[in-house]
Amino acid sequence: MKFQPRKMSALALGVAMGVSAMAAQAADQKTLPTTGAGTGAVFTAGATNNGGASYLDMIPAADAIDVVATIKPDPADVGQEGSLIIVLEVPGIGLFSRLSGGIWLPLDLNNLSSLGTYATKTLEAQEPVSILEGLVGEDTNLTGLTLNAYAAYITNGDLATLTYSGTPLSFTISEAPAAGCPTNTTAGQGTFNGKPICVISGGDAITTDTHLTANNAYFLDGTVRVGTQDFTENDDKIALTIDAGTTLFANSATQSFLLIDRSAKIYANGTPETPIVMTYDEDEEGSTAVDPIDDRGKWGGVIINGRAELNSQSGTAQGEGGTGEFGGGTTPVNDDDSGSMTYVQIRYAGDIITEEDELNSLALQGVGSKTNIDFINIHNGADDGVEFYGGTVNAKHLVLTGNDDDAVDWTLGWSGYLQHVVVKQTTSGDNCIEADNLGSNPTADPRSIPTVANFTCIGSPEQKGNGHAWELKAGTGMNMFNSVIGGTFPPVNEGCIRIANQETFDQSTSDGNISGLNGTLTMENSLISTACAADLQGQSSAPGSDFNATNWYNAQQNSTSGDADLGGPRAWANGWNINSVEPADLGMSWFDSTDYIGAIKDDTSDWTKGWTFDGFEEE
Repeated sequence: MKFQPRKMSALALGVAMGVSAMAAQAADQKTLPTTGAGTGAVFTAGATNNGGASYLDMIPAADAIDVVATIKPDPADVGQEGSLIIVLEVPGIGLFSRLSGGIWLPLDLNNLSSLGTYATKTLEAQEPVSILEGLVGEDTNLTGLTLNAYAAYITNGDLATLTYSGTPLSFTISEAPAAGCPTNTTAGQGTFNGKPICVISGGDAITTDTHLTANNAYFLDGTVRVGTQDFTENDDKIALTIDAGTTLFANSATQSFLLIDRSAKIYANGTPETPIVMTYDEDEEGSTAVDPIDDRGKWGGVIINGRAELNSQSGTAQGEGGTGEFGGGTTPVNDDDSGSMTYVQIRYAGDIITEEDELNSLALQGVGSKTNIDFINIHNGADDGVEFYGGTVNAKHLVLTGNDDDAVDWTLGWSGYLQHVVVKQTTSGDNCIEADNLGSNPTADPRSIPTVANFTCIGSPEQKGNGHAWELKAGTGMNMFNSVIGGTFPPVNEGCIRIANQETFDQSTSDGNISGLNGTLTMENSLISTACAADLQGQSSAPGSDFNATNWYNAQQNSTSGDADLGGPRAWANGWNINSVEPADLGMSWFDSTDYIGAIKDDTSDWTKGWTFDGFEEE
């Protein structure tokens, strides 16, 4: 290899001095500035404790982390022979370059022959590289240190072509948590699940950064509000950080909920092995006081207020249950960032204050697209599992079981994306999906038209008698792909799929008929059970219109009905017949490409295993 010290000096200067400002936690790898010959190259990198569901800049000392990068070479370099280079700086120890197989060589900037290469190969358009795997800070004496990692490449062995991330990925391994209760909490009495109790009191809003470590359990005593109603730029918001393996439990004797307001973010990122659990005060391990089948509504759940777009006249709305104003008004911010929630269980939440004033397990109120919602398990909510009140937030990997009203609900012009969702109804439950544009004005703009993929809805004969798989009403649209309706629904007169309100029909067709379907209400490459197909309800009232729910479903591209052969230990993995349906390729970068329809291809690839609550499953 031919070395050119001038180029290496530039990289060395970056290693020695460059530290990039990284958002605290994010759904995607951070994009790093590009320096060097290949100006069209793109470098991204991140440190994760949960397989890439979220990327962190502060890693708990006890968590195993992976540090990864993706090199997208300059298009002119794709197809050439290239050498991939990884450099890691460990403060107080030195610089190292990584070889293939996980071997690290000390890097002497005065002896550039010490620079190793991660791989030499024909460069492809995207080159994923692994920097560190399974590093546990407290096991390696690295706690309290900030590490800097660079990615680079050269072509044809010539350092004159060096292209690299001009500033590093910087990540810190936190110190082991100190004994005692953290800032904005107070010491309680006794233990919960064997951990000391710290109390987070309701009342005045928390207005400073707060970090809940996993060595304690946290008692939510009343309405806990983080942040204020103020419009705040993403980088200036305060943060509530909750470490993996932490339990929050709420006071069931008084209205208690956790509200993240417009000036704040939540960073609640668990792992598959150590999910974060949010529940109520009787739900302690080994307790016989909890009925996992029929207990619901023991606390108010989690509410996030954002400042993204709504279709209300003012661009704002008031949250139910006294949760405050949300939405961006006349100056919405659709890429508003309310933080990240991954690998979180929310149990026995929701609160029915009145029939028109209810709290959901997870209410996403005007939340923006930079917010990360992934791997969320909601069990036995008293109202909806998750409701999208307008906004542009997206969500993946939702497991919604035993919820009393709707598993998924949307309104107020929600236009986000949804993928990998499994809904299992039990002894209660209304709809797997209830969808509105806006009840008071069904033709309001922007119209609710989310894109939904890989959704599995499992009905139960014990759920509410007026329950549906989908109830599409009040002018809503929907573009659904690769989804399944199975299980058994109670006999009702409203349909397994119900399309309601004339505005829903009118806005979904250009001429009032099936021939004029305009692509805003679709369900493609999907399968519904034979029983569901026999119970599709809803008819346009336009004179002579042939637009009804049955004709609508029959007009969908590559969708069918038949045996919804769901199985596996939890009866939600696809069987042969479901897997014989050809999935659609959405061609949208946010969506994972799948070779199956429904949420879970088979028991082997069941992504719900290990981190979700299964204590309600009957033997």
